[in-house]
Amino acid sequence: MHAVIARKIERDPTLLQIAHKNVQRWAAQRGSDTPAWLTEWREILGQPWRRIAALITEPSENGARLRQSSPFAGVLTQQERWRIYEAFRA
Repeated sequence: MHAVIARKIERDPTLLQIAHKNVQRWAAQRGSDTPAWLTEWREILGQPWRRIAALITEPSENGARLRQSSPFAGVLTQQERWRIYEAFRA
């Protein structure tokens, strides 16, 4: 799913703002109780897009760990997500 997200953001870099807004919202909800994963995403989102794309798509344990708390919810439409789910069911 993150490979599709990365390709979509590559075509429209303004979509990266969705991840930034998600992180900002999560931080506001948590107040001063900021978990390590949220701090890590703030740092990651401050990097160049190519580095972010590499991190969210890497097939390593670290990549899988990052995707568990991904701030990229909302980048894909419901229809795009369903297409991905259906492709894996087939």
